[in-house]
Amino acid sequence: MSCCGTPEPDEEEQNVTKADEPKQFGPAPNRSCTDCWCLIVLAASWVCWAVVTTMGLADGNLARLYQPRDYMGAYCDVEDNWNGGLNLKGYPKQSFTMNISAITDIIVKQMLCSTAAAQVLSETTSFGPPLLAFADSQAYLASCCRIPSEQCEGTLQVGGDLASTGAIATVITEKLEELTGKVSADNLFSPSGGQAIQDLWSEANLYFNEVCLTSCAANFALVNASVDTSDVNSTAAIREYVFSMAPDNELKLAYDTIATYSGTRQDVLTIRDVVLENFKFDALPLDICPYSASRCVPMPGVEFTELVDGSSYCTFKMSADVIAAVGDVMSDTLEALGINALSASLMDTVGTWIGDFQTSIDAFLLVLLSSFVVGFIYMVMLRFLIGICVWLSVCVFFLILCFAGFFSFITSSQCAGVGIFETGQTILVGAATTTAVAIQNIIDQTTPASEALSGLNGGNYTGVQTYTKMGYYCADWGLETNLNPYYNSTNYPQSNLVKNYCRNPFDMADKYKARTIWCHTTDPEVRWQECNPIGVIRPVCTNGFEVASEELRVVLEILAYVLWVLAFIYAIVVCCLTDRIRLAIAVNKVASVFVVHTPRILLLPVIQAIFAGLWTLAWCFSAAFLLSQVPADYVPTTAFATYAEAYGTDTVAGKCTGTWPTGAVWKDEENCESIVNGTETIIACWRCSQPRYSFDWRFWVSFFNYLWNSALNIALGQLIIAGAVCVWFFTPNNEKGSRKAFMTSVYNAFRYHLGSVAFGAFIIAVIQLIRYLLKYYEKQAKAQKNRILVCILKVLQCFIWCFEKCVKFLNKNAYIQIALYGTPFCTSAKKAFFLILRNALRFGTIAILGSVIHIIGIMFIVAGTGIIGYFILSGLHPNMAPAIPILIYLMLGYTVARLFTSIFELAVDTTLQCFLCCEELNIAELGDDGFVPSQLEPWLDKSQPPEKASEKKVADDEEKAAARA
Repeated sequence: MSCCGTPEPDEEEQNVTKADEPKQFGPAPNRSCTDCWCLIVLAASWVCWAVVTTMGLADGNLARLYQPRDYMGAYCDVEDNWNGGLNLKGYPKQSFTMNISAITDIIVKQMLCSTAAAQVLSETTSFGPPLLAFADSQAYLASCCRIPSEQCEGTLQVGGDLASTGAIATVITEKLEELTGKVSADNLFSPSGGQAIQDLWSEANLYFNEVCLTSCAANFALVNASVDTSDVNSTAAIREYVFSMAPDNELKLAYDTIATYSGTRQDVLTIRDVVLENFKFDALPLDICPYSASRCVPMPGVEFTELVDGSSYCTFKMSADVIAAVGDVMSDTLEALGINALSASLMDTVGTWIGDFQTSIDAFLLVLLSSFVVGFIYMVMLRFLIGICVWLSVCVFFLILCFAGFFSFITSSQCAGVGIFETGQTILVGAATTTAVAIQNIIDQTTPASEALSGLNGGNYTGVQTYTKMGYYCADWGLETNLNPYYNSTNYPQSNLVKNYCRNPFDMADKYKARTIWCHTTDPEVRWQECNPIGVIRPVCTNGFEVASEELRVVLEILAYVLWVLAFIYAIVVCCLTDRIRLAIAVNKVASVFVVHTPRILLLPVIQAIFAGLWTLAWCFSAAFLLSQVPADYVPTTAFATYAEAYGTDTVAGKCTGTWPTGAVWKDEENCESIVNGTETIIACWRCSQPRYSFDWRFWVSFFNYLWNSALNIALGQLIIAGAVCVWFFTPNNEKGSRKAFMTSVYNAFRYHLGSVAFGAFIIAVIQLIRYLLKYYEKQAKAQKNRILVCILKVLQCFIWCFEKCVKFLNKNAYIQIALYGTPFCTSAKKAFFLILRNALRFGTIAILGSVIHIIGIMFIVAGTGIIGYFILSGLHPNMAPAIPILIYLMLGYTVARLFTSIFELAVDTTLQCFLCCEELNIAELGDDGFVPSQLEPWLDKSQPPEKASEKKVADDEEKAAARA
């Protein structure tokens, strides 16, 4: 038995690739079922998927995945929430109320930490002794940063100090009246207001509580409505919340001491009255907001509206009176932050896009048809232009390497203030003149002249440079047509002004001298210009380089040499692989002919896409129930003393976030717990909320099934295309396109080889599952703040990803072997592996050229679709803005292009293996009556004349018949 559970192939099957034992032409006709055991395993996996799906349907709750949540992590409009949470059935909208603790924090600190309050709480005054004991007063002063402490960097910035109790009464009362809505709320949102919360929108999570309400219309205006509050127990009555500091707040003792004061000291009574009279807030009724009154206080001046009509999420907007009061200031703020305008404008824009698409649906259908026509035109053109495209691409890549190296070299030599093109021209001129002089010296067999720039500013130069640094040809010295004929050998006898060689003639007494050698030019526009000596290719930069770093210039120069060496090696490789490139071109031509002859094959990817979409939707629906089953003990139910303990830090995992998917953290000020730690009592107010989803073994069973069936869908398409190509390839040339290659391949795939395809897909699914598990554990390590393990898992994922690509490539070629020979998966994979090894250069060449043709094909079809789409849209809907429809057409063109290129790529690979089959088995029938496509005849004709192939096949058939007899 083989590894696939099928009988070992006979000796002929084991040696099908040997030239002396050829098989009959074309795909094996006498097929048998392969790898049937894999179908049993596949059916068992479906049963497992059905079981876990049933378990999920029984216990899961889809609402957990999409319903909005409140600040505690409880789900809106859900009756049973985790850890005995509120029954929020009938409260479907996630809206926002004022976070009293956060929004009054600065106000309370300004009051309690003021000089006036500090005197009352920690100092002896004319009114009496301090209200706090010494130890408590020291803790109070440290909390207010009135004395240096570890928790402070300096004096608290809370809006200014209040030196008297009268100032406290005035300032604090004014601010609280704004928060409680007793006066206009416009100052709340004005940068010049008394309580300017300029970052209210961008920090909504700080100033607002996420709560579940009956509607988005529940806002501050509701608490001012005429509601009967005579029955305080009525759920429709407006509630009152008297502010109380959180138990873990370090200023709570000071606040409570003042709020509960019952003495007669006037200074304390003034502050107490401010607290008792102003720290009261109206809260929404219980039948609208099912939380405690502290969580149901609406923000004055803020209204809410549905994010989208019918949505369960509410978004902010300003009330009309506030906008009217603040005018342009508020408008500018809203425009800058984009909160209110975002949802409205975005939805309007999307609505316009959808409307335009619906109006132009006729154009879309025509463009869809045109895109397929463009694809067929590309396939037809490929037969005639693929050679030009391939060789042009080969040359372009060589030029890219050369020019990239030249650009790097130029950049390393560029002088400061000189353009890149000017530098390049200087280098080219220097290289050209140096080469020309060297060749001339070799021809004339003369000794090269000295090119040394000797003397002051090159005044003693005697070289033979006749071109300026920008390539202008030098004129003879002393000509009357020169810009200054005065420069001649008579006036400057010591400067060696002969012919038209570059020189620097001057007298020591001259006030103005050129800085290097130069010459007059023959160009009427550029009358003279400086020169570089022969052999100086790179410009001389007297004012420094454009790239200031010398190390970077060296790196750029080395990079240039590396690129040039690669270009040289590339050119040699291309020359050595010329025959293989021509074979690759021929194979691609044959594949294009197959697609044109078998247009029905284009339906296969469409069918696959429909199946993949339906399967993905069905799986996502079933997996959603599994994901929504978060265990009750997933996160702790106890309270924690600090936010850092619950949420964690950069290096320490939190109690609520130490497992991925991570939970969230919230502060339960109403139900803080006291934890006794020795002699110290710690107040714990921070609690965990569950994540929306979690993973358990049932999900991984379901996910593996999804991966396997998705891989099976892809593998079936590959086998069917490969089978169709094989049938078409071995069909006589005069009958190509008339036989039902596609339907024959579909029959063979489902009748005989579904098990082999399932086996190959199983291997891919296992590898993918391992990669996703490593990703899952990477997330877990990240939640645990284990950076080393995160890096290790990332590296392992990279290796697994590379291995997966290799296995996919091998599987694809194994399916082609199955289509050809009808052998089991393991046998086919083994044969494909050794076939690739024997023909590595051919496979590599075709893979590289295939990528080029793939890119060209996508560009051609996408561009053609876009251009045709523009003219169709302009003709049918001339008044419609074309931007969005054209973008849709380009996406459509890309989809159609991928459809054509995916089939074409597999057709190329299969054609190559059919060619190798003919070559290695010494079978080839040429001509119109033969089966070998004319594009491949030059390669097969060299080794196997057609008459020999036919004679060998007949003799082989007779030998087999005699053996059976």
